[in-house]
Amino acid sequence: MKLATKTLTLKRDRHRVKYIDRVWELLISGYQDVKGGLLFETKEDLLSTTAQWKVIMYGKRVIGVTVYKVKRGLKLVAMCVTKIDTYRKMALQVLEKVIRNDLKKCWMELSEGAERFVMKFAKAYVIPNHLVPSILGKKIELSDDGVHYARVIQNIKKEKILLGTPVL
Repeated sequence: MKLATKTLTLKRDRHRVKYIDRVWELLISGYQDVKGGLLFETKEDLLSTTAQWKVIMYGKRVIGVTVYKVKRGLKLVAMCVTKIDTYRKMALQVLEKVIRNDLKKCWMELSEGAERFVMKFAKAYVIPNHLVPSILGKKIELSDDGVHYARVIQNIKKEKILLGTPVL
């Protein structure tokens, strides 16, 4: 019998705590090459500051995750998939489905590899950069392309793009 993937939507701490070790390990691995790294200091920080996770499972193995906070609606703040070749392609396919569905009801700021991945299928959800300061409530530097902007995160200036459906 062939296993199928399953995506669990976890909103309560008591459900998320069951997966915290595997999700944390995945996030640490996934963000090790991202400038500024993972924006959560500890597992407890991850649990206490987030509102929802979508955990992609293959059997009992966690192969991907998306993490959300409540900010102007639901904001996707972290995502990654396993680096294990056996599961990576499958995890990326499911992650794309999750994000395609989420763009209708949440928003995200992206850069680097996450931007390259999501922009393959989400161009229709890009928010013009002149609207970003009012959404973020922060001062940013606008790029001339009309979509990118720069802001400082973890003392690092990063170029980002905002997309999805924030609550205005």
